[in-house]
Amino acid sequence: MTRRLSLIALFVLAVALALSACGGGGTSPAPSGKTFKVDASEFAFAPNAFSAKAGEEITFSITNKGTLEHNFVVFDPSGSELARVTIAAGSTASLKVKPAAAGAYAIDCDVPGHKEAGMVATLTVSQ
Repeated sequence: MTRRLSLIALFVLAVALALSACGGGGTSPAPSGKTFKVDASEFAFAPNAFSAKAGEEITFSITNKGTLEHNFVVFDPSGSELARVTIAAGSTASLKVKPAAAGAYAIDCDVPGHKEAGMVATLTVSQ
């Protein structure tokens, strides 16, 4: 009987130690960067203007509320593609970028005809 109680006490102690190691006593570091929630539809991004600082990690969480597949393509100030993601109709996708320099970063959907129909946005990056 004593051996059984000792085993139970040992088990309870082990569980308590494991749970205390999982957190609760300390503080978590604050998440770095920004997250923007974006809705894509035919033929717009909402919102379509974003701002951040150079070197800051940015996450775009894009929900395609339209009936067509869309892309979310970020271009650096020189016009070179920085990052892209394709979002199926009814889906959500994430895209992370970390702009290195200040400037205006164009964003568009490059599915043929979508950019021309107004599916554009701008990321303004400051120092």
